[in-house]
Amino acid sequence: MTTNATNSNPSVAEYVVQRLAELGIKHAFGVAGDFTFPIDDAIEANNRLSWVVCNNELTAAYSADGYARIHGAAILTTTYNVGELIALCGVMGSKAERLPVFHLVGAPSMRLARTGRHMHHAFGDGDLAQFRGLSEASAGASAYLTPENAIAETERVICEALSKRQPGYIQIPQDYALMPVVGEPIRGPGEGADFLQQRP
Repeated sequence: MTTNATNSNPSVAEYVVQRLAELGIKHAFGVAGDFTFPIDDAIEANNRLSWVVCNNELTAAYSADGYARIHGAAILTTTYNVGELIALCGVMGSKAERLPVFHLVGAPSMRLARTGRHMHHAFGDGDLAQFRGLSEASAGASAYLTPENAIAETERVICEALSKRQPGYIQIPQDYALMPVVGEPIRGPGEGADFLQQRP
């Protein structure tokens, strides 16, 4: 695993992608976009994963749904707000069919968010989380990652999504995605890989 971090720990995006790859997921589906570039780059750099770029977010969500039906779990990536909203119908289908699709969402950096300025994919009112609640409702587990909580929250979302057989929603601000995780990274397949191997 490569790292953009100044210490030996992987970045938040690299860590999340690696933990999901260690479950045995081999493909990630999504639409490349500015706020998702750290996630996209982490997928591209991970030698366990193949990056499947789709023509829109709904196609990506349905592709991830199909992959999870065959392989037990899947990775979906989109940008925040409009990207995650377009994917929502597919993700809700995964919820209805009890499929753990891990939806990784790239959000604007905290530096930009604090300015309150108008940004694309938003309504110009300074609120950059209009659809986060809908996405969280479509998932069995959700998290908003920072370098400090990334290790614990990633493990929690993985465990809850797999045990409930529901999508997992993870949003990462662009600047946090590039920062190293704080703490001791968990390495190896963990309990999640055993769960996927034993699925009915």
